[in-house]
Amino acid sequence: MGSIFLSYRREDSEGQAGRLYDDLVAVFGSDSVFMDVAAIEPGRDFRKSIDQSLNSCGVFLSLIGRSWLTAKDTSGQRRLDDPADFVRIETGAALKRDIPVIPVLVQGASALKPDQLPDDLKELAFRNAVELTHARWDSDIQVLIKALRPHISQSSPKPESERAQPGIKLRATKSLAVIAILLVIVIGLAFYLRPAKKTVDESANHRSEITATSAAVDSSVPEPIKRSPEKLASPPTTTKAAPIGVEDFSLVARQEPLADNPKRYTFTLSLDAPALVDDIARVHYDLVYGPNPLSLEGGAAPSFSAVYEGWGCYETVVITVYLKSPGSQPLKKTFNMCKALTY
Repeated sequence: MGSIFLSYRREDSEGQAGRLYDDLVAVFGSDSVFMDVAAIEPGRDFRKSIDQSLNSCGVFLSLIGRSWLTAKDTSGQRRLDDPADFVRIETGAALKRDIPVIPVLVQGASALKPDQLPDDLKELAFRNAVELTHARWDSDIQVLIKALRPHISQSSPKPESERAQPGIKLRATKSLAVIAILLVIVIGLAFYLRPAKKTVDESANHRSEITATSAAVDSSVPEPIKRSPEKLASPPTTTKAAPIGVEDFSLVARQEPLADNPKRYTFTLSLDAPALVDDIARVHYDLVYGPNPLSLEGGAAPSFSAVYEGWGCYETVVITVYLKSPGSQPLKKTFNMCKALTY
């Protein structure tokens, strides 16, 4: 009986590691889950802390993403081939102990093969793996939690009803918040479009009055003058402006590590729309990510930036651009924030 040691590569699966850590803490408590710097107090020797946690842990989780095997250092050498690589040291030490070592596959990563691993890690290829998928995260995490329970001693166990579905209450609260925000947007949009309709109706009435007045005046003109071609006015010529579309804007995203917690970041979302900026009234960002959606309002022009702190980027960001022109419809476009990131 002991705690859970969560091993991962930051550049490979940091977002999934943070999500898994939160779910495990919700079930077993923060004292029962170790995840590198998150569990090390400032000023402590992280090498000793990691060693102590490995010696006392009851289960070792090896989080493996698509680049876990192929990650390279600055010299171009594969990190896993370096005997001083922390992930290799952690995993090798755990395999030497008589505890469960569970490969946790994320991002669609494939099961490991012995010939892909250094000699001291080849046994990892024969350990039964668990897969966590984005679409089935809630059900997949329950399978993992069920496998962990017999090996974990909880310092402050929660009632069964509270820990049966980790994160459910939080997700329900956030879902209600998103629904409330959408309702506010719909109501605001209805009020925004209402004056435009009234303006259009008044313009139509005004044109009808002009037409009626012109007809009355025209009926009083003698027949020869009324049909005189010299009295006919030439129709005005107008040039239509090019229609505004979603192709006129794009997403710019940046991330910066927090000074007091390098594994969390400050993310900044901005709108790149130089040809459209003068016509934009406001910008809204909807960040879609399973149980942790975010809804952010953009700031002032020209960048209309929005900021949040978190473990990682969102693969799906829906940007809604509201224009100043009366009666114009909002423009919506979906982006992959992770691909748009600039560091």
